[in-house]
Amino acid sequence: MKFQKINLGLFFLFSITLSIGQTPLFEKNKCIIISEENKPTAYVDTIFKGKPSLKLDSKNQSIAITKGLGVKNFKVDMDIAGEVMAGLGFRVASEKNYQFIYFRPQLGGTQEAIQYIPIYNGALSWVFYNYPTYETRADIERLEWFHATIEVRGTHLKVFVDHNTEPQMDVTLLDNELSGGNLLLRSMFGTSYFANVTYEPLTDTTSVPPAINKKDFLRKWDISQQFPRDTVTGYFDNAVHKAHTSNEWRSIHDPKDNFMNFSKYFEYPNGLLVARTNISSKGDKEINLHFDFVGKLRILLNDEEVFNYQRIRFERMFDGTFRVRLHLQKGENTLIFVSEGDAAFFGEGFKTMGRFQHTNWGYIARLGN
Repeated sequence: MKFQKINLGLFFLFSITLSIGQTPLFEKNKCIIISEENKPTAYVDTIFKGKPSLKLDSKNQSIAITKGLGVKNFKVDMDIAGEVMAGLGFRVASEKNYQFIYFRPQLGGTQEAIQYIPIYNGALSWVFYNYPTYETRADIERLEWFHATIEVRGTHLKVFVDHNTEPQMDVTLLDNELSGGNLLLRSMFGTSYFANVTYEPLTDTTSVPPAINKKDFLRKWDISQQFPRDTVTGYFDNAVHKAHTSNEWRSIHDPKDNFMNFSKYFEYPNGLLVARTNISSKGDKEINLHFDFVGKLRILLNDEEVFNYQRIRFERMFDGTFRVRLHLQKGENTLIFVSEGDAAFFGEGFKTMGRFQHTNWGYIARLGN
């Protein structure tokens, strides 16, 4: 009789779980496991500190992707015990293109404990999207279990840690072009364990449009094709010459993102490009250009150099880290940025999903006094 009561109790709990719409995720034979070399590999299930879990060691098992899920608005609950970086990708188009929210347990208690970034063509552009907006605090510890609830509704992402009633993060997503997609789990630079992963679809209740940043950021550019990186003297000059002679320019404008993240526009980000924009002036005057960047950067105004940094800058980017004075002429003024990302910082490039590439490439720029 006692056995029957226990079975009935379990059946009742299972029925409640089904009734509220929670569905288990990343079970064996229901997801694809990919190595860091971007090759299919084996599913590893284990018990870590008392919990049956999926183990991703970041090398042989790096990513787990659902099959044919196609979800846009959702809530995911899961337990995580991570060594360095562990997170959830959503609206997944491929293993190289998705939205990513991840945790840094070794930095628990700091403003770098949680970070949201969009992944474009494999680029983990973490130096772009920083505190206080895209990074935040959480009391988590290395290889200790914590609970994460992740809610995505329309353009908004909320993250709750350990069942807090107030979100640790509440941000507007930077890329909402996908109507839906798969979900993925990823571990980087160390082992992570994931347990009790469930999701339920949500309705989009977004009613308030995101606030528009009124700062005069330069978001409209024409960009050249991607040119190979080099180390010879003058190869930035050669890129400018090739861009002008080939006349193959592409107009880009992303009103949601203050950063010019060039990995978004190239399937294999691993070179340098020339970007140009026009500044109209009613008369001769001076104005400040505020900017920050990653990698290498050269700036020209009306063919005159105003800034040149040929070492490799690899730090978080913030609005207004650098400033130069621009001498505008009456009429149209052509501002040119020659930009190379961070690949040379790592030698051949940062190796992600089986290839060496830029993982951060671009800048932020605005005009002001």
